Amino acid sequence: MKVHLMSADHDFDPRWDEPEFADDIVQDLQLDYLWDAMAAGDGFLRSVARAAILAPVEDPETILYRQQALEDCLRNPGHAQQLYQIAVDALELRRGIFGLPLHNHPGMELSYGVRLLTELAGQLDRLRAFRSVLNDSFASPAFRGLSDTIARELDDDYMIELRRTLHELAFPDGMLMSAGIGPGGQVAGQILRRAKRENRRWFDRTPLKKPLFSFTLPDRDEAGANALSELEDRSVNEVANAASQAAEHVQAFFTSLRNEVGFYLAVGNLVTALGQIGAPLCTPDPLTSDTATADGVYDPCLAWRTRSIPVVNDVHLGQRGLLVITGANQGGKSTLLRALGTAQLMMQAGLPVPADRFDARPVRRLFTHWAREEDTELVHGKLDEELERMQQLIALIRPGDLLLCNESFASTNEAEGSQILLEVTRALVDSGVQVRSVTHLYDFARAMQDDPDLDAVFLRAPRAENGKRSFRLEPGEPLPTSFGLDLYDQTFGTQYADIE
Repeated sequence: MKVHLMSADHDFDPRWDEPEFADDIVQDLQLDYLWDAMAAGDGFLRSVARAAILAPVEDPETILYRQQALEDCLRNPGHAQQLYQIAVDALELRRGIFGLPLHNHPGMELSYGVRLLTELAGQLDRLRAFRSVLNDSFASPAFRGLSDTIARELDDDYMIELRRTLHELAFPDGMLMSAGIGPGGQVAGQILRRAKRENRRWFDRTPLKKPLFSFTLPDRDEAGANALSELEDRSVNEVANAASQAAEHVQAFFTSLRNEVGFYLAVGNLVTALGQIGAPLCTPDPLTSDTATADGVYDPCLAWRTRSIPVVNDVHLGQRGLLVITGANQGGKSTLLRALGTAQLMMQAGLPVPADRFDARPVRRLFTHWAREEDTELVHGKLDEELERMQQLIALIRPGDLLLCNESFASTNEAEGSQILLEVTRALVDSGVQVRSVTHLYDFARAMQDDPDLDAVFLRAPRAENGKRSFRLEPGEPLPTSFGLDLYDQTFGTQYADIE
């Protein structure tokens, strides 16, 4: 059985290997705050949220599929929690069963598998009963498909046959097997037999019906007991393997159910957390032809950290998706870059997006290239480190990816840094990679503006005459200054900015 609540054709596995530079993305976009809000103190929900967001979905239909399923869960949070609890209870059953599934002892393995399957059958009955709730309250293709799967694969006949088989495998009337004698008097051709129904009655097994051949082991015949146990193990080996595989299959189903319903519960926690501070969320459109259109977008990680709504911004990009952000220091440039990157990942995970409106074309992968602090071990200079990291990124980037650059190559002089960043950006854009770049390199920004083929969009962080920042970026040409004297005056109490 397959759950298929997050994708129509496969189950979601949060144990997949994270992509290269995942830690850089988490650090640069400050995604830990987002996952804290989604987890609400639950470590498992946090792990599922992390895995889903770091695995962006490129197929717009799958994104819409998740959006519809999420709408069901947000409309029925109590029912979603009940479904999640069924999966959790099923997975907890293993702890309550005494013993271990010893694979080198088929008899013990079979006994453990039968007991586990018997307990799991009760959880399957709970799931079957929950189907009426799915039919009455859930309308998305994902949950309708789950209801159909339950009806198709867990019907009455199946459950009756399952319990009958489990009862037989418990051997309430003893184990029946057949065997022959091989070379050297060895036991050969052992086969576990199902007792005929006409032989299951007590009087059919008495000597009055036919001769009865039997033997009894002496109480202290340890060698005989071991030999008989070995015969039993060899007889039930294949059945034990089948029982173990069946139990693993059922548990895998409940594991997927827990993972995928847990994802929607985590998203519900985020919606609740941002709703408590009045931060808006919207359902993004992944079918747009533009690379990105955002109205009122903000950084949800900043909102959660400060428990307030940050200043929002608007971004309208063209077909090539090249955005250059310049302007005053500490004017909100990096915050907007984080907001755009986080919104892209959230949309491609099927989440609502922190904006009044957000339409974006799905990307294959997202990468970040942030300026780093000085290497304390003095192994590399800052420029060497940036160049090496960019080289590693370029080796992975493919057409259709998105690269976010924040103050890249600002560690060297204006001319050199501008030339490096200009060549990298032009090559990436020409190959079909979207680039969003925050920079103080005026020569680079000016060259971008002077090249109409790049179709770049420019935003600038404004500065009021009194040096204040509004943090709301505006369309504007790059300026040759970032007004760093304002920050110097604020720190040291001087008035150099006024003099200039």
